[in-house]
Amino acid sequence: MYDNAIRAAIIHHSATGNTYAPHESAAIVRSIYAYHTRSMGWADIAYNALVDKHGQVFEGRFGGLDKPVEGSHTGGFNKDTWAVCLIGDYGREVPTSAQLRSIGRLLGWRLALGGVAPKGTVALTSAGGPYTRFRQGMTRTLPSIFAHRDVGDTACPGNAAYAFLDRIREIAARFNQPLTAEDVAESLRGGAIYARWQTLGGASGVLGQVRSPEAPGSGQARYVIFTHGAIYWSPTTAAQPLTGAIYDAWATLGYERSTLGLPTSGQIQEPQWIVQNFQHGTLSMDRETGAVTMVTDGQPRVLPALPPGGPPVQLERFSPARNRIP
Repeated sequence: MYDNAIRAAIIHHSATGNTYAPHESAAIVRSIYAYHTRSMGWADIAYNALVDKHGQVFEGRFGGLDKPVEGSHTGGFNKDTWAVCLIGDYGREVPTSAQLRSIGRLLGWRLALGGVAPKGTVALTSAGGPYTRFRQGMTRTLPSIFAHRDVGDTACPGNAAYAFLDRIREIAARFNQPLTAEDVAESLRGGAIYARWQTLGGASGVLGQVRSPEAPGSGQARYVIFTHGAIYWSPTTAAQPLTGAIYDAWATLGYERSTLGLPTSGQIQEPQWIVQNFQHGTLSMDRETGAVTMVTDGQPRVLPALPPGGPPVQLERFSPARNRIP
């Protein structure tokens, strides 16, 4: 069944378990579908979309995510609304950063199709019934993104998830705006690179502000560029920061594709040298002269000065215009 338009979005949770791997989420969605159709007798899954704790998005009720498909998710308020279900139980456990980011961006996209402001309000009229505390014909002014509990006699989507509704609205509201450093920093939250950046002082620390989204490097490497350097991560080397002359020298050698490979430590401060370890050697900067020496296989070599214009740009650094930070 199609309504005339989508005027608001409603947040739910599935009240199922939280200890699931990414590859298990599809089976959970199928089990919810089976429960809604076989046990509850509904024609299809109740929700328009579902988002797991890993940030994966699943289509729920059939008919098109970009169409005003009417679900059976919120008694009395199914008409002209669009429901997203967080897969898991969020009474006590908080949603993950990836989950919040995905649900916020999903709702930012979906509401934008109908010109709805994610941080606005909407007047909805109740259809009544046993699943809402508002009788038929009552009109309520609600946030454009609200929770099941706001209109139903339920704890859904749980106290922990309910506390994050403003954050979801904020992410949704920024969806159609140019990316800012704050948006990109938010996209990193929960990852190893973000955690290392925070230990170094975050935006006020040695690396400064985020300047790029997380991007793939060679092999399993991932990296993020900051105002004053970068952090590179891989499963075997963890997240390691690079700054200053050592970063420039390593970049000139070819980044992680060089003979040195990825960094395995941060910079080690010694009386005369600043040293950093890599998978296949070291780089050391002389504090007096600024010269950088590379050591591989026990053989030292003083590196030439930077070429005019600085180190080369790594191929992966080219990204869509929407990812560039002003």
